[in-house]
Amino acid sequence: MMARPPFIIALIFLASSAWAISPTVLFSTTSLLPGETLRVEVDGLGSTAKLKVLFLGQSYPLFVVGPNAERALIGIPLDAKPGARSLSFKKPAAAESIELPKGPYEIEIATRIFTVENVNFTPEKTTLATSEHRESLLIHRADQYLSRDQQWEGVFMYPVDGPVIGEFGLKRTRNGTIDVGFHKGVDLRAKKGTPVLAANSGTVVMASHFKAHGNMVLINHGQGVMTIYLHMQSIKVKLKEKVHKGQEIGKVGATGLATAPHVHYQVFVHGVPVDPKQWTEAEF
Repeated sequence: MMARPPFIIALIFLASSAWAISPTVLFSTTSLLPGETLRVEVDGLGSTAKLKVLFLGQSYPLFVVGPNAERALIGIPLDAKPGARSLSFKKPAAAESIELPKGPYEIEIATRIFTVENVNFTPEKTTLATSEHRESLLIHRADQYLSRDQQWEGVFMYPVDGPVIGEFGLKRTRNGTIDVGFHKGVDLRAKKGTPVLAANSGTVVMASHFKAHGNMVLINHGQGVMTIYLHMQSIKVKLKEKVHKGQEIGKVGATGLATAPHVHYQVFVHGVPVDPKQWTEAEF
């Protein structure tokens, strides 16, 4: 069983009757930016509690992380509006002995300033964009697969050791006129042919040759966490293959909608793109 990270800072004790379990709720933070990840842990639960966290209109499962301890991870969408948002819990009808928190509790979403960046593509590259929406739907569908086992351990690593040439959370335009929305990952520059490494341990759920996204790999790390690697020159893993942190999964390239050799790297939490940097600095 993985050791739980030391960065949890907020404690809220739950009232209970004399015969009920008395759990404790812990948050990684109560104020965060769009694109960041929130960790919610409930300690002192019975093994059959099966509580869910309700936040931003979505329901998030709690997964076992220790004896009588469960955790939910929540990605804050980049387009989330600033302000206080209510967080509460839901229990199944069978869990009558568990007394829910007296909430709702408030999580503050701060204001994030977004930089606008334009990327120019040649006519040949621009024609690849017609496949972008269809490919994104296929990736999103694969990203919905949910496994209960945590396969990652510790902090995540970047797939290549190179400078960031495209920050997470940029508002991007294409060829000066086309609004393509938020940049949902980071672009890391490296020479063509440089090994691309798995950011952490997991299972390959996609290894595909796409027109717009280029050669790509999607890794499921369990409990709603996935990473994706785009624009590679070649792929070195196959579907359903178990990979370990630091294992080579491909080579750097410039396939698809890429203007130069680099890796576009994303972290998803329940399908929501989140800042990869946070995952290299904090253990979730």
